[in-house]
Amino acid sequence: MNIRAVIASAAAALTLLTAASAPYNAHAVTPSGQLISTQYIAQSKEEAAAAVRSNLKQRITSFDVQMPLDGYSITDIGAHTIYCACEETGIGTEGDYLRFSIKGYKCKAQLNTDEVSCTISYNVDYYTTAEEEKKLTEEINKLTEELSLDKFSDFSKIYLLYRYVASNTTYSEDISDPYVYTAYSAVMDHHAVCQGITQLLYRLYNDNGITCRIIAGKSRDNSVFPASEGYHVWLMVKLDDKYYLMDPTWDMKFNGDSFHYFLKGSSDLDSDFPFLQHIPQNDNGLSFPDYNSDEFKAKYPAAHTKYHEPSYTLGNINGDSKIDAVDASMILSEYARISGSKISGLTISQSRYADVNHDGVIDAVDASNVLAYYAALSSGAETTLSAFMKSH
Repeated sequence: MNIRAVIASAAAALTLLTAASAPYNAHAVTPSGQLISTQYIAQSKEEAAAAVRSNLKQRITSFDVQMPLDGYSITDIGAHTIYCACEETGIGTEGDYLRFSIKGYKCKAQLNTDEVSCTISYNVDYYTTAEEEKKLTEEINKLTEELSLDKFSDFSKIYLLYRYVASNTTYSEDISDPYVYTAYSAVMDHHAVCQGITQLLYRLYNDNGITCRIIAGKSRDNSVFPASEGYHVWLMVKLDDKYYLMDPTWDMKFNGDSFHYFLKGSSDLDSDFPFLQHIPQNDNGLSFPDYNSDEFKAKYPAAHTKYHEPSYTLGNINGDSKIDAVDASMILSEYARISGSKISGLTISQSRYADVNHDGVIDAVDASNVLAYYAALSSGAETTLSAFMKSH
């Protein structure tokens, strides 16, 4: 794709995104699905948050929580408790995944007679039902098993899952369909808007041991006057003790062939197309983080510049400077994916060095050669893989 086509595609992505609605706000809604009333008595804000989290995960639409005020005002305690319920736990179905699963909610807090506690009544409207989430979990588990991620480095996991989502999901045109804001639509129907796409990757990353956050804000196109803005969400992911920014929605426009918003830093996220900007911003009240606060930045410090891919050599596919059974396993997994008509999980550099016999394909023969060389090294041989290949 030439540079003009690339820029046009990115601009088109922004145009679509500006029509999308924002993540949920706290407002009065008519709860959808089965109305179930439950009441919990919590002795602390932690217990109250756990109770709210449990109800949200079960997609229960109506519930009450009695809890101590614990320094909160009666006006803000409901939203603050939702915020605490959506704190990061490292579990894919919690944290930001849960926060972006809510279409809207209303809550009312009443002071109890002891004047040190209150009862909060919640009504919540969700994008999906508990049954749909169960189906989604089954599909995600199948996908994770098929991709064989257990032997991969963190970088390789991040790359493969990003490429899979960018290559297998399209941007939804019908933003009136509430499902397009969900990971459910991204998996089941292979299309979603930015909220659903990032929600899916958040789930996949956390389920596979990768820490990440969803960042809400706005996108701005400065190539037009006046500049156009729209609600948008993207991700930050932890790699080697730093956090990097990424936008799978905008990279979907490049069909997984090249990435312009992958593992970028705070200074260069928008460097490829400077007229398109990501602006982190909380427009959703106390139940969402302040992405620009010193507290958030200290907890999730973004790298200043983009991540540099590890250096690979022949047979060393994960970039750890060793050639061993892990590399052979990665080659076999790649062979299985390609044979099953699935997306490649290796970068261009990795693919080059995975083809150890230089026959133009990555297959079981390459994996066998790596294992044979690893066995030779374990037996005391001192030679390079290239020399080993020539002598065998």
